[in-house]
Amino acid sequence: MRDFSSMWSVDFLVDPLESRHRYHHSSGITNGSKTASFLVTACIPLKDFFGDIHQTSYQEVQQAGGRAAQVAIADFCARYFVRQECKELKEIDNNFRSVSLETLDQALLYSKRRQRYQNGSKVCPPYVVERSDFYCQDDNLNLILRINCCTNHGTPNLQDVKDTCTIPCQQLLFKIFSRDSLIPELLHHIACIVLQQRIRQQLMTMEAVAFLGNGSILPRKSGKSHAPMASPPAVPFQAPKDSRMSQSISIDMGPLAKYLAKSTTPSLQVNNHNRVTLSGLVVPGGITLICGGGYHGKSTTLQAIAMGVYDKIPGDGREWCVSVSSAVTVRAEDGRYVNNCNISAFISNLPTPPGVTKAMDTKHFSSEDASGSTSQAANVVEAMEMGATAMLVDEDISAANFMARDGRMRALVMDESITPLLYRVNSLYQTHKISSVVVVGGVGDWLDVPHNVLLLDKYVAYDATKKAQSISYQFSYGHVQYAGRGVVHRLEWDRSGTPIPRRPVDSFAQQYGSDVSVSILDGGHVLSLHRDNDDSDSDAMQVIDDDEEGCADASRIQQFLSRKQLYASGVCVAWLLQRAPNNPHAGLQSLLQQLDDLLDNGGINQILQDLREERNGSKHSKAWIHTLETVGYLERPRIFEIGQVLTRLHGIKMEEIQVEDDGQEEAARLEEERKKKALAELWAKRKSKSIE
Repeated sequence: MRDFSSMWSVDFLVDPLESRHRYHHSSGITNGSKTASFLVTACIPLKDFFGDIHQTSYQEVQQAGGRAAQVAIADFCARYFVRQECKELKEIDNNFRSVSLETLDQALLYSKRRQRYQNGSKVCPPYVVERSDFYCQDDNLNLILRINCCTNHGTPNLQDVKDTCTIPCQQLLFKIFSRDSLIPELLHHIACIVLQQRIRQQLMTMEAVAFLGNGSILPRKSGKSHAPMASPPAVPFQAPKDSRMSQSISIDMGPLAKYLAKSTTPSLQVNNHNRVTLSGLVVPGGITLICGGGYHGKSTTLQAIAMGVYDKIPGDGREWCVSVSSAVTVRAEDGRYVNNCNISAFISNLPTPPGVTKAMDTKHFSSEDASGSTSQAANVVEAMEMGATAMLVDEDISAANFMARDGRMRALVMDESITPLLYRVNSLYQTHKISSVVVVGGVGDWLDVPHNVLLLDKYVAYDATKKAQSISYQFSYGHVQYAGRGVVHRLEWDRSGTPIPRRPVDSFAQQYGSDVSVSILDGGHVLSLHRDNDDSDSDAMQVIDDDEEGCADASRIQQFLSRKQLYASGVCVAWLLQRAPNNPHAGLQSLLQQLDDLLDNGGINQILQDLREERNGSKHSKAWIHTLETVGYLERPRIFEIGQVLTRLHGIKMEEIQVEDDGQEEAARLEEERKKKALAELWAKRKSKSIE
């Protein structure tokens, strides 16, 4: 047997939640027993974790898996720890009645009565993301747990726990993580995650948006469940036959290929040359429509594409549904905060209210309470600004007047300020290489613009591209010209509508970039950055309204996974605001890229460390303590969700960064004025004819 005492490096820290934990665990304890909780940190070399028998497998994982394998190892260990029923050692010695270990958020689950159990085990969401409590770094597996100690006499102190519990903790952790059945299951978990990462990389080289593997189970058991729906009644996804979207992709998995052999997915095949082949549907770059009747699976399919930006565990049903990491869901958000956003490509010529002399400049649009159309326009533009390469749109949660206008409405309302997304999706792709996947069920004008049409009928997918083109020709032949700029549904992209690089102004960044706390409000949907008040009572409840400065409503940011990700986004936003004043020429996309590079190199804990401010001799980072008190641990968010939180902060001011003028901007402005004049003349002629 391996010598666990030399393998594990264990240390103990003061627990900021000790008093809360003591109250919970002291219930029912009599005979003068005392309880206390501490934090235990453990570190084990991955080489030792795999053991002597599996050293070849470890070398294969190191060589072929890379960073994805390390994330998969940490994720697997976190899930495996939660699954174990034996996390307690009793009768350590005469002084300790018991010692038990648990995850960092267990005390919060107890205190808030939010336990989620199924067959005695806590339910873990199926998404594989980096965590701040289980993580791999420098070829070591690092764990941060909570240890609960119960003594017969007197409350345990930190030194007593170090002296008495170090070896028992090593024994307990070794007992949990050294079982023979663990490594084969771990290797399959790693191979599954690495394969998803490589599919994502191949999609980028193919300039495609997503891949949906045959046999995937897209629907969930219920609206509140992460578990896949049983089949039947769920219909496994199958790519339409005789369609160019139906393809097989081949991935070189190297030595990790053999660990996928036990996969139950029919579409996955492993050959003798370490290549893995999967068949399914490839969503190409360009404009793709997902059409069909109500309740036929359109939104479920789009949701699978939206969540394909994250890796999933084996058995989720959607583990072979993979999307490029830069796919962003865009929807309407009535009431969202917008500041200095160039939405002129979609919104222009807004009417001036009586008594107001200056017209609203939609190249610098700001609003405390944006409408459905202006908010969705801002969401599209900000996604472009952050570097999105694909936009996912569902008409059910979009503003109707932003999505399309039919011919009869154009004939009735001639002076319209909104240029619908329908008119711009083609030029978005042609000019900026931004693809769009749009769920449509009620507006046939969308059939004029797509490159591909996927029709869902009773949850079965069909390629309806040719039929849609035929219908478009029948109904749209001789389409009205839009001020001489081409067919009305295929407008060219106006250069003046391209997002202008922006950054948070120094005053806001300096106020909220340091010495701030992050709070979760409204049941975990609203995030607040607020100044710490050192003179206030730390136990006092601070009341914050969700429309105050520094608050961001994230309830309609579709691709967030959890409160832990939202809270992590708040921590990352604080880091961005702290760095922005020192990078005056860095725009939002550049700042987010700097953050992403730091997360790749140091993980989410590096952000907490960078926000560290020691006070009163405390060895804990204040940001880390707040994290423990609020959500227990953090899960890494994407830069797009971080940017969405930043731009929704009430009170934030975004200033434009001056870019070098190459003369094209002035030419674009003159061309835009010419087009507007021609359009105005066209509408004037039509109005005069209608009056006659």
